[in-house]
Amino acid sequence: MTMPRREFPKDVYAQIVRRAMLPTGEIVCEGCGLVLGKKPYHVDHTIPDALFLDKKRKLTAADGKCLGVECCHAPKTKVDVANIAEAKRREAKNLGMKTRVKAKIASPPKAEKPAPKPLPPRRNLFQRLEQS
Repeated sequence: MTMPRREFPKDVYAQIVRRAMLPTGEIVCEGCGLVLGKKPYHVDHTIPDALFLDKKRKLTAADGKCLGVECCHAPKTKVDVANIAEAKRREAKNLGMKTRVKAKIASPPKAEKPAPKPLPPRRNLFQRLEQS
C-alpha cells in the first residue's frame, strides 16, 4: 500500500514562496529563473515524495522548490512519474514479485455480412410524348 503524497505545511509553503520572491515582490521560478509575474506557480518536492523512504520526517523548505507551472513543473512531473514507476518495478523485482502477463481475450469470429438485397428494376418516371 502506498502512502498518499505529503503536502507542505502552510508555514513551510510560505518559506519556499518567500525564498523565490524578488525584492520587488515578483516570484521567480527556482528551476529556470524565469520571472513569473502573474503566471501560475506550484511548490513541488525537490525529490519526488514517492521516493522518500522516511515518510515520518517533517518536510522542510529545503525539500521543495517554487516552479512555474508552464516552464518547469509540467516537464519535471513527467520525468518524476517515469522515475517513480521505475523505482516501483525495481522494488518489485527485488522482492521477488513476478509481473503478471495479461492474456488477450479471444473474441468469437465475426460473422460475415449478408449480401445486400438487389435493387428493384428502374422505372421511367417521365414518359416521352410522341409527336405525330
